[in-house]
Amino acid sequence: MMSKMIEPITFTVPLSFEAHEIAQQCGKQSSPKKFKQVYLNTLAVYAVDFYLRCMGFETDWPVSDSRNPLMLKLMDVADLDIKQIGKIECCPVLPDADACQISYDAWGDRIGYIAVQLDQSLKQATLLGFTRTVAKQVPLDEMNSLEDLLIYMNRIKQLKPINLMNWFDDVFDAGWQVIDELLNPKQFEFRSFRSNNALPIDRGHKIDLGMQLAEHSVALIVSLPPEPELEVNIEIAVHPMGNQTYLPPGLKLMLINESEELLYQVESRKADNVIKFEFTPDLRELFSINIVLGDANVRQSFRL
Repeated sequence: MMSKMIEPITFTVPLSFEAHEIAQQCGKQSSPKKFKQVYLNTLAVYAVDFYLRCMGFETDWPVSDSRNPLMLKLMDVADLDIKQIGKIECCPVLPDADACQISYDAWGDRIGYIAVQLDQSLKQATLLGFTRTVAKQVPLDEMNSLEDLLIYMNRIKQLKPINLMNWFDDVFDAGWQVIDELLNPKQFEFRSFRSNNALPIDRGHKIDLGMQLAEHSVALIVSLPPEPELEVNIEIAVHPMGNQTYLPPGLKLMLINESEELLYQVESRKADNVIKFEFTPDLRELFSINIVLGDANVRQSFRL
């Protein structure tokens, strides 16, 4: 009984003309057996790419081995590169199969494996679940849900440190937006790091704490001085988003060092419209920012 696979959500992707055109292109100049392998693999990657982009992740299929003609000729791969996270393997599953087959060529350099069931007509693909188990085959009823996959990928993304020195070269990580895109003027005012009337370098990231926030959304704002200095003073702030004027009471903003020690913490009160602090890390120092509300905890790591 596939209780693990049926009760959690699945996701079905229509396999459009574009999907088949890409599969045809990837499989050309191959033997009939190899053509079928590449064709089905490509449809599976197409479906996973569509799903992850719908879920807000940035993918880079063109740089993946599954779009490299030489790698496709030599190996059985269906990988998809996900920015800031890594590679995931997209394993095609035929309609009557009860297990996900994992190519030996994909046993390394993968954060996991997604089972993608293709229907008989190849008109649609259904993402069934994922596994981190490296094996020749994994029974479908032992796969983890897509919900677990999203939690897992977000955890990987949060643990990868953002290099703030890149911000001085106008190189920003995916998901970090200019302030005007996140907040209205009443929710944010520039007040720090003015030097010769120069504005700070700042970006914001929407933070989702799930049901703990009810109708509230918050933005994590990181501000740097206009130019790199011997000592870089950083301001960390959390603001309400949307139509909200105040932060939910009890929201904690924490500064954690590389040894997992709590260096600083500020907590919102009943009518706070911002919580923030400033600090000066050492060059190349790794630190993390935790935003906590009740049992929900979001972490983002940084490095100068």
